[in-house]
Amino acid sequence: MKKTTYFVLLIVQLFAIFIPTNNCLANAAQPGVWNAGGTVFTMLYPEDSSTFKKVQMVEESIYIQLYKGYAVVKGVYQFSNTSSDSLHFKMGYPINGIYSGGEILLNQVQIDELSAFKIKINKDWISVMEKPIEAYGNITNISNNWKIWEISFPPKQSNEVVVYFIVNTNDGVIRKGYQSEKYNAFIYLLESGSVWKNPIEKGNFHIHLMDGLTKNDIKGLSNGFNFNYHNAKNTLMGEKKNFSPTPKDNLVVTYSQRITDFKFSTVVIQSEYLFSIIDNWSKQAIENDSYQPVTFPSPYTISKGNSIFTVTIISLGIIVSLILLLIFFRKKRT
Repeated sequence: MKKTTYFVLLIVQLFAIFIPTNNCLANAAQPGVWNAGGTVFTMLYPEDSSTFKKVQMVEESIYIQLYKGYAVVKGVYQFSNTSSDSLHFKMGYPINGIYSGGEILLNQVQIDELSAFKIKINKDWISVMEKPIEAYGNITNISNNWKIWEISFPPKQSNEVVVYFIVNTNDGVIRKGYQSEKYNAFIYLLESGSVWKNPIEKGNFHIHLMDGLTKNDIKGLSNGFNFNYHNAKNTLMGEKKNFSPTPKDNLVVTYSQRITDFKFSTVVIQSEYLFSIIDNWSKQAIENDSYQPVTFPSPYTISKGNSIFTVTIISLGIIVSLILLLIFFRKKRT
């Protein structure tokens, strides 16, 4: 009896070790890019949402420097008050939570990785505070905190808003069906820019590959931006014109490999140095005639990966083999 009980317990332990749980199967089946470093472009603080359709984002220029494990971002936005009213309201970024969007492709952004955030308006640095709010839009599991600042718009006047921040890209996972790959992943979710008075007249997007990265390290990049590549500058440049953002306008890039034991905290303490680098780069002249068209696979493409079904079949094979061995040795002993 004791031998039989021991045998049963051993089989149960083997199943627990080798067979994935239902939760693991469910999560792995959800397609898209998950745990990517990036931000939800909103700057919409819900309390003042009634004023936002009066303000148009005329132009945005996004500068992204991709490093192994993280990305440094500078965003330059030109906003215009299209009304005859004087407007004063709060802008803000959510800083804690998960944003899931992108129609059937789930782009999960770790908003709490919006690090070393700072902002200036019309060349003046602005104090940023944290303020609690309720959940908003597609942002879930939020910890009731936003980075908030105040802004004023005289009638028919414009403001330039410049933001800087750093995000951790090292934990990206690309999933499709029951396969997945682990790469660095960066997402800039433009779809939430639809809260402003549309259209956005022009969007400029610049990606600079750092840390010895080259275009061969890019695993996937969103289409719809008409990206061109400058070989000498190791830079990609794309644009959009007269668009009202939807999920298909989100910028997603997957690149390089995950770094084991990556310490993001050691990056954040260098933020001022990293911001000075991106500042200098963003001010360089763009030589449009030196850029050449380039194409990349979709960032949602799985070129290889471990199928959970395959792992399960192999695991079952191992278990059956162990059971047969146990039965063989048991009979031999008797």
